[in-house]
Amino acid sequence: MVNVGGEYCEMCGSAIVGKSYTVEIEGGLLKLCERCYRKQGSPPIVERKEVKIEKKVRQKIPSRPKRLSPEELEVTEDYDRIIRESRERLRMDTTELAKRLKVSENVVKRFEAGRLKPTIDQARQLEKVLGVKLLVPTEVGEGVEEEIDTDVTLGDVANIREGKK
Repeated sequence: MVNVGGEYCEMCGSAIVGKSYTVEIEGGLLKLCERCYRKQGSPPIVERKEVKIEKKVRQKIPSRPKRLSPEELEVTEDYDRIIRESRERLRMDTTELAKRLKVSENVVKRFEAGRLKPTIDQARQLEKVLGVKLLVPTEVGEGVEEEIDTDVTLGDVANIREGKK
C-alpha cells in the first residue's frame, strides 16, 4: 500500500498507510497510524467537527516601543534610592524582595546601599517587581572617551632605534 494522502503519524513519524486514527492523548489531538493506535491501548477516537471560522475585524493595536538592547541601556544613577523607596512603598522587606528576584538578601541590601549596581537583567526584574523605571537609554557619546596613549609601544622603540643609527 502507498501513502496516498501524505499523512504521517504524529507519534512515531512514519507514513500512515491505510486508516489513520485521530485520538486525544493528554489533552492534545494526535493523528496516529494503526500500530501506534494499538500500542496506546486503543484510546477512543475523537470525531473532528467542522468549525465555522468567523472572520474577525482586526483593530490596529498601537505598537509597543522597541525593546532596546542591553548595550543601549544603562541603570539610572539614583537606582539605590529608587529601589529602597519603592520597596518600602510596597511594604516589602529585603528578604521578600530577594526571594522574588531569586538573589540573596545581601545583594538587595547592597543595591539599596549603592555598593552594587544591578545588571541590565536584574534591573529589568526590579522594574517588574517594584513597578519602577530603572533603565534609561544611554546618551550618544557618553562613555566613549578617547584615551591619549602615553605608553611606549614596540613600534615606538623601533622608530627610536632607527633614529639613533
